Amino acid sequence: MPVTIRVLSHSKTLLEIEDSWNKFIHQYSKNPFFFSEFIKQSMKFRRSNAETPLILVISANNLIIGIVPLIVKKKVGVRFAEFLLENLFSPDFVTDTQYQETCITHTLEFLFKTLKCHFITLILPAESPNLQILEQKCKANRVHFDITPNTGHYVLPIQHTWDEYKALRSKNFRRKFKRYTRNLNRAGSWRILTFEHETEEVEAFKKILYIERRSWKEKWRIRRRLKIDPDLLLIWKGANYVARTEPDFKWRVWILELNDQPLAYGLILQYKEGAFFMKTSYDERYKSFYPGIYVENAAVRDLFNEGQVKMIDFITDLAFHRNWTSIRRPRVKVMMSQNSVLLTMMKHIYNAYTKATIPMFLKNIMKHSISPIGLPLELIDN
Repeated sequence: MPVTIRVLSHSKTLLEIEDSWNKFIHQYSKNPFFFSEFIKQSMKFRRSNAETPLILVISANNLIIGIVPLIVKKKVGVRFAEFLLENLFSPDFVTDTQYQETCITHTLEFLFKTLKCHFITLILPAESPNLQILEQKCKANRVHFDITPNTGHYVLPIQHTWDEYKALRSKNFRRKFKRYTRNLNRAGSWRILTFEHETEEVEAFKKILYIERRSWKEKWRIRRRLKIDPDLLLIWKGANYVARTEPDFKWRVWILELNDQPLAYGLILQYKEGAFFMKTSYDERYKSFYPGIYVENAAVRDLFNEGQVKMIDFITDLAFHRNWTSIRRPRVKVMMSQNSVLLTMMKHIYNAYTKATIPMFLKNIMKHSISPIGLPLELIDN
């Protein structure tokens, strides 16, 4: 059976296969971030002189059997690849289940033999069925393989009614939210609004931006000369487009208002039986009211009561998510290289960088000017 790889490096090229792409994702993935619009937005966001998005579309008999969104970089003469999607989006290989091994084999061959990558680092869900295959294929092809823990994400299965769930939580949980409610009552008139329809898109985003401009993150943005978080824009643009084309997907926004003033918001994406808590923020002047936690709790309560989803994914393992769950799903970092010395060196660099204790000579390497990728033109967008 002949297998072909089409390599896309521009979002406009993805438009040519968008329908077949999205049908494939709908059939083989529960992760909404693989829909074409999120991939296109990520390609635009990450494209630079130092990074080249490369989307591998693997086909057999003119039918898509696998999709692998990647980005390739080159630093100080070392070419390496990683997933295009941010770690929070839980990237992975998306394959027709009967072609998992085929897709992983061809991906490794393409990256190491065709692109001449020196190093590959991929962060995947620890429960991914592709991990074992990936390790096996590396061993079979004498590719050095290393796997280490990475940041995870909290999840909350919905198995009870909201009242049953509350009863199972600690007394402190129930007392805490009663106290937050009393504090809001004393402060004035408050309400929680929800937005989820196309006609509400503009109003919802205005309120989100109002809150963001008064959050602690605004100082961070000003220092970096950013008017808006790029990832918020990526998520919002992608979500609104996908909601118009994918019947099993929708975006939702919960807004907490006090005296008609927005205090906090939660942005959630729903796909199939999952709900993903993508963004939350609050007006820093009212942090003593815990408005961010309060609005997220309202969203969790509504998701329980509606009975449309079976799993809430908080996408990070930040401590405050333990308000609702202690179930943490880990992610792992896989490093691969045909050169064992390079693998060891890169592992030390990544570990040191993560701990913010990089020795000076490694800091100089990381700050070194980055040369172009220099990929052969015949390999891309064909």
